[in-house]
Amino acid sequence: MININLIFIFIAGVAFLGFVINALFDRLHITKMLPLMIIGLLVGPVLGVINSGPNSTIANLAPLITAIAISFILFDVGLNINIAHLRRIILRGTAFTMLLVIVTGMSLAAIAHFTLGWSWLEALILGFALGGPSSVVVPTIMRVADVGDDIKTTLIYESVVSDSLQLAVPILLLGILANMSVSLRGATELLAQVIFGSIAMGAVFAIVWLYILKRFEKYSKMYGWMLTISMVIATYGIAQELNYSGAITVFVFSIIFSNFGTLRLRKKKDSKEETDSIRKGFNAMVRAFFHFSNMEYIKDYQREIEFFTSTFFFVYIGMLFNVHDVSTLLFGMAIGAVVAMIVIRRIFSFVLSKYMKGTPQERGSVKTLIAFDIPRGLSPAIVATLPEALGINIPGFLNLIFIVILFTNIVASLGVFFATRKGKTAPVKATQPEQRATAAQAVAGE
Repeated sequence: MININLIFIFIAGVAFLGFVINALFDRLHITKMLPLMIIGLLVGPVLGVINSGPNSTIANLAPLITAIAISFILFDVGLNINIAHLRRIILRGTAFTMLLVIVTGMSLAAIAHFTLGWSWLEALILGFALGGPSSVVVPTIMRVADVGDDIKTTLIYESVVSDSLQLAVPILLLGILANMSVSLRGATELLAQVIFGSIAMGAVFAIVWLYILKRFEKYSKMYGWMLTISMVIATYGIAQELNYSGAITVFVFSIIFSNFGTLRLRKKKDSKEETDSIRKGFNAMVRAFFHFSNMEYIKDYQREIEFFTSTFFFVYIGMLFNVHDVSTLLFGMAIGAVVAMIVIRRIFSFVLSKYMKGTPQERGSVKTLIAFDIPRGLSPAIVATLPEALGINIPGFLNLIFIVILFTNIVASLGVFFATRKGKTAPVKATQPEQRATAAQAVAGE
């Protein structure tokens, strides 16, 4: 029989430990993910304090806990993206992100296919699940990296976009794997339908919800976060029921929700009177119908909820790890994946050369930082639980992702330390006081 009191103590202990680890990050230069996953590993499969084996309550809760983690954490990530601050790096940052996700995903898939003997579809699920750095870890790393704002902004932007792709693409591929009768053309059409359908649904739901909050602002101020997170959960559920991607839908919902109410069209030079009237009318309409004044309260409250959700989820992933199925082959595969990530990022770092300033040594330090910016986190951890939840058996899938997450975070911590010590990575002198704000603050809108 489950001891409810012990569960309460365990959950509270995990939350306090997550807070302590976060507080110590600047001194230890590690992320909370590593120690929390190790704790889950110890209390679950290693010491057996909590039964987390196959068919246990912990294992059976995987679909529910995964869905909650996706909803809460992606909502927080999108909520703190300020679109206006991304204009300067959006094109180059997008090109860099898409290039790395595709090349890394295909390379890791090839390694898994030829090393582990998986089918190409199974290998591609793994490759794209590990295709980019974590939006949970990278912003924290950037706080201790002494580089220019453009590099920081680009790397944080990359982590956010690649995180969503690491969820969306594997989820779609898992859907195809579960229904092998889908043709290549049908899969392409399905992919386009799911992506564009999810984007459209997220945008529409966000705009409608902003209007409702604004229309009943007097009452929604008191319960703004609870009502909004209920809407987020409902949006995720409806999207999944319609065979769209709940992850993409929630992510788009959160970006539109946090930015649309503050959207303003700027006056262009030599604009005609009619055009200027349209601009003023649009700005007045947005302000009147979609500007929710209590947005900062929602962001602050969501940050606390996201902290608890992600902290608990990392422990949960550690509990699902099966130590008895770990082999030398999986360790070798994980090491090969880490090396491939570093090499690929180092090769394509030239795409961001426009943002690298200073001496050759300082530029080299920036390239080292980019190369070692490989920490994987929440998205692959979520994907790791999905095959079993869908009844799909990919031998060693969850364990391999778990090992890669551990290795990439260890290597990233060492790499960032080496890069910052080697050349004090070139800071860019600001021409105005406001340019001294960090890139993390720019992306988060802080």
